[in-house]
Amino acid sequence: MRKIRNTLKEFGVVSKFIHWFMAFVIIGMLVVGFIMADMQPSSLKWTTYTLHKSTGVLLIMLLAFRLVWRLSNPTPRITVNGLKGIFARMSVYVLYAAMATMVISGFIMSDAGRYTISFFNLFTIPYVFEESHELSKFAGQVHTNAAFALIGFLFLHVFAAFYHHLILKDTVLVRMLPKKR
Repeated sequence: MRKIRNTLKEFGVVSKFIHWFMAFVIIGMLVVGFIMADMQPSSLKWTTYTLHKSTGVLLIMLLAFRLVWRLSNPTPRITVNGLKGIFARMSVYVLYAAMATMVISGFIMSDAGRYTISFFNLFTIPYVFEESHELSKFAGQVHTNAAFALIGFLFLHVFAAFYHHLILKDTVLVRMLPKKR
């Protein structure tokens, strides 16, 4: 039987699912974000923006769930010590901060710019900020810069996983993969 919750040795099925699902969605959002920014004004571009913002709201909810799940579950032990261990622990928080920066800056950019944020046409998020094109523009710059930073952190994350697997030959990568039955 698969374990739902984490242990000190491995991640449970919920952590693994949310990790890979969010990875897939975030990579898709980054790709779509860069593509739609270069699109010519059209109904396809505005539909893409609407779906991008809806997915951003979904990511805020998933990130909140992920943080609560992480805080309410044990975390498998880091397998390296010293400076590598410090970097390993810090990298998790850096990735969370980068994800949070992306979704919050995207929200502020749309909200302050008075661009409607709908969640897949199920409901519309009410405006929180006063209308401010300056704040919207600033949040847009943060959003773009955070996208590049997140891409860099994701590459480091993947590199570290393969470094652990291929060079250190430990279980860091394997314990986040689905188990074979």
